[in-house]
Amino acid sequence: MDLGREIKSLARRDYGRALRKSLGRQEVLEIVAEARRLVWPHLNREPLRLVAPSEFTRLWSRLGVDFRLAKFDGPKGLALMGFYAGKLGPSRRPLIYVNTAHHPAAIGAVFSHEMGHHLTAKIFASQEEHAAYMTYTAFADHLRDSGELAADCLVSLGVFPQNTARKMFAVESRPAERANPVEPLFVQVSNYVQDRYGFSTDARLSVHKKLPYLAGMIYYANLRKALLDEYDI
Repeated sequence: MDLGREIKSLARRDYGRALRKSLGRQEVLEIVAEARRLVWPHLNREPLRLVAPSEFTRLWSRLGVDFRLAKFDGPKGLALMGFYAGKLGPSRRPLIYVNTAHHPAAIGAVFSHEMGHHLTAKIFASQEEHAAYMTYTAFADHLRDSGELAADCLVSLGVFPQNTARKMFAVESRPAERANPVEPLFVQVSNYVQDRYGFSTDARLSVHKKLPYLAGMIYYANLRKALLDEYDI
């Protein structure tokens, strides 16, 4: 797949329409409430903390899910970032798999996305018997899948909590403010991600890492803006 073309396509998508079609405001609020109750008590109030993979598994082991961490590098290995599977293997317990060959910020996003699947598995029951794979070429497909989009909403709300989102995505309306040039949104998002999660768009990374990470930044930022614009969340 041409990742450059996908990045341009993701930037042009109508995230608000996709959100309205798949998830209502009340559904999003219910998912957020469940996430706060079980995993992230400060979701959408404070940014999610980035911790080591072993710390993720330690913190979440009480939730009745097994974890598998593996490092698969190279173009083909990197393509699979992680997956969630319900009732897998002899234990019949849910499984979260994460590819730790990625940047820590990407690993954190994958952990959060897959935990989102676990939290919403009862709502989206079709996920209980098969794996929901996360690859860096599937963001556009997520906009057409309620289960994937729900998990992505939790990531977006975690990375860009409400106060941050309001400042970053607000439309400048007062004349005095319009007189000053506004920093481009992508620059704001890039600077924020670098300061908070340590990923720089200027980093010397292979194309198999850098372009997917840029796609992820664009996707999650646009989805967060849609949550704010459409549902005031």
